[in-house]
Amino acid sequence: MVYCPKCGAMNEDQASFCQRCGGQIVLPQPPPSEPAKRAPAVWNQTPFDRTFRGGGPLLRSFLGLIFVLLVMEILDALSGESAFAGEFSSFLGDTLLPFFLVLLLAFFFGYYTRKFPRETSMVSPLVTAIIVTFLLWVVSRAFEIWGETGPDDFMSAMGEMVASVLYIIFLLIVLLGYIGVIMKAGRFTNPVPPANVPPVPPAPPQAPYAPGKRMGRSNRDKIIFGVCGGMAEFLDTDPFLVRVLWVVGTLLTSGVLILAYLILAIIMPKNP
Repeated sequence: MVYCPKCGAMNEDQASFCQRCGGQIVLPQPPPSEPAKRAPAVWNQTPFDRTFRGGGPLLRSFLGLIFVLLVMEILDALSGESAFAGEFSSFLGDTLLPFFLVLLLAFFFGYYTRKFPRETSMVSPLVTAIIVTFLLWVVSRAFEIWGETGPDDFMSAMGEMVASVLYIIFLLIVLLGYIGVIMKAGRFTNPVPPANVPPVPPAPPQAPYAPGKRMGRSNRDKIIFGVCGGMAEFLDTDPFLVRVLWVVGTLLTSGVLILAYLILAIIMPKNP
């Protein structure tokens, strides 16, 4: 019910004119609603993130660089007994800046992924492809140096093969990653309310935000380590299709995806 501002008579809710005096009734308009600002996610942030905040990834990058320098010192100490140790130490010294930049990218992206998982999902496949491709490039250079200092033709051939398919691995990771992003796009879009709708009573309090899925090795559907099964659970697709794509990619890359599979089996957490 609404009251007439002129005579004070009570009228129906949607009345435009007073039934007693005929005066116009102006209904109060609700203030325009502003989109609610979503707070950063805290459910998956580590105590290290909450303690050091944005400086944590930078600290971790310097610690990783110090670890690389320690590896170089150990290799230099072994260079008198092994030519491979001296050559690989020189290679690490020449690539310290790329190592540091990749460490910065990995740790900062990991921090912001845990803090803003929805906003960072669109660039996650690209960043993952860059990091994995860089690591495989380092492995290929290690094979080549081993083959040159051995000499070992097999290791040299392995290094050249890995280096020749790096762009295929990069494109494959980007392709599979963005397929997953597109399949989950509906989870990250907010419905647009229709225009000219009368105000409705406030909705009851909603349940707290539940964390989304994270890619991990499957415990329910695995043949070797559960990598393909975990990717299928993350993408909500058939694990047989993922395994077929993985086998085809392995054949196209002359077996290089086997190494990528082992790396994923090491770095991917195990699903509960």
